[in-house]
Amino acid sequence: MSDDVQDELPDAPNVDAAPANQPLHIVPTSVVPAGEQEVAAMLAEQARFNDEPEMKAVATRLLEAGYTVHSAARRLGLRSSTVWSWSKEPAVAAAITSGAARRRTVLGQGLEEAAEQALGTLLEVANDVGAQPRDRVKASEAILDRCGITPTANGQSAAVGVTIDVDFDERLARIVAGAGVKAETET
Repeated sequence: MSDDVQDELPDAPNVDAAPANQPLHIVPTSVVPAGEQEVAAMLAEQARFNDEPEMKAVATRLLEAGYTVHSAARRLGLRSSTVWSWSKEPAVAAAITSGAARRRTVLGQGLEEAAEQALGTLLEVANDVGAQPRDRVKASEAILDRCGITPTANGQSAAVGVTIDVDFDERLARIVAGAGVKAETET
């Protein structure tokens, strides 16, 4: 190797760069209340933008689109407290509520898509004749478990009523909801 390449290579692995190799230091933090200057700046901003209908209208549209109060304020270059002060108005409060519903819908759709992909992956493994038999069995068990068809813990089979739906979206929604309930009971 040339000397240039040798200079670029590290002498030993850099263990300082790997966070898993570092001890965990917990530093206690406390929330410091807003100082007098910061409170004065917040109040001045609220007063300055209180009579700005254009800014309030843009904030309302962002909130309706699903932005949080904090992210809408950040996009507009305002403090969150200014946007929160507008939430006393019915139009802004309605925008916050509808934006939260929109975020829930978007997140729900994302979870449904992820569940569909996960189910597809499990089906691929269960149907792959080249896969190890134990992997195929595990994938099949996972599919049955998510559908609610599982044996009891003591080895006896459980009597499970299975409803067959024609509508895939309903089945997928139940699978996602069942996974959420199972995750909550495990914690």
